[in-house]
Amino acid sequence: MNYDYMSKEKLIEILIQKDDMLRKLWGENKKLNYLASIDVMTGVLNRKSGLELLEREVKLININDKNMVVCFVDVDRLKIINDAFGHEEGDKLLINVTSILKNNIRKTDFVIRMGGDEFLVVFPETTMKEANRVWYRILKRIEEINKNNEKYKLSISYGFYEYDNEIENKLTVSDLIRIADAEMYKFKRKKEDLWHKCRKNK
Repeated sequence: MNYDYMSKEKLIEILIQKDDMLRKLWGENKKLNYLASIDVMTGVLNRKSGLELLEREVKLININDKNMVVCFVDVDRLKIINDAFGHEEGDKLLINVTSILKNNIRKTDFVIRMGGDEFLVVFPETTMKEANRVWYRILKRIEEINKNNEKYKLSISYGFYEYDNEIENKLTVSDLIRIADAEMYKFKRKKEDLWHKCRKNK
């Protein structure tokens, strides 16, 4: 009788331990999945997981008849900063840029590190007018940081594209990125031309 009682007690103990182990494994698995989706240095979505999420968002806006805005971002003159101050400073610059982006976008928006000094900011179910309001906060924050930065000026080039579901529902994610990237390069070239012109006039 006592043996049977102890067996039940032992069984309950084993079941509790198993339950605890399963919870721990689930938590570790969740953590591993999170780490696998994040760019280690900047803490934003890495390219693979970010583009998968963007694919899902495109499908959703096609179903919900909503617009979306994507913004391709390039950190200006990162190579010059790496050469002048070292790669550690260049890494800090990338971390600062992503921190500014993350802290000033809305909860529904997300940032993807495309590679190197290039990022994509996605504004789901958003018009260009709404995205501009968010972007103003980002530019304002950059302006504030540059007032106290004696080493160099933090600068980004960016290009927006608004995906209008009613007229462009056949565009792919690659199309969206390509168009936003092209807009970014137009802006970057204008900035570089102005920069070189200013240097010549000094």
